[in-house]
Amino acid sequence: MSGINSKKSPPAPLEVYTDGASRGNPGLAAYGFIFVRNNDIIFEESKTIGKTTNNTAEYYAIISALKMAQEFATESIIVYSDSELVIKQINNQYRITKPHLVQLRAELAILEKKFIDIHFRNVPRENIFIRCCDELCNQVLDSETQA
Repeated sequence: MSGINSKKSPPAPLEVYTDGASRGNPGLAAYGFIFVRNNDIIFEESKTIGKTTNNTAEYYAIISALKMAQEFATESIIVYSDSELVIKQINNQYRITKPHLVQLRAELAILEKKFIDIHFRNVPRENIFIRCCDELCNQVLDSETQA
């Protein structure tokens, strides 16, 4: 009898926390992201992306995270960012007027289709996982400027 009603519960959603940073706007920029499952950090990445704006770095963080997230989850995923502007643009609450951001949003739309259920949420920069992403950005920017 155990096989009929014992559906396996779906895995906990993959929580993706992202941050982008630039020193100057535009300036040397980087992104950082972490994957969290059941309150544990299971993956992190950060890279510099050259000279660009903070908003571009925020988009790069989300795009890069979603490319990697496909290896960790295809079902439920929640993306968190402290960039209210970018999250509201992604959720169609704000228009995107800059052509390069329109292009990044289009790239993101393609990646969204790889997941069954995906949500984008704004969280305060004080969030512990967003602070981790911010640290990742600063560490990679520091190492780039000291090289």
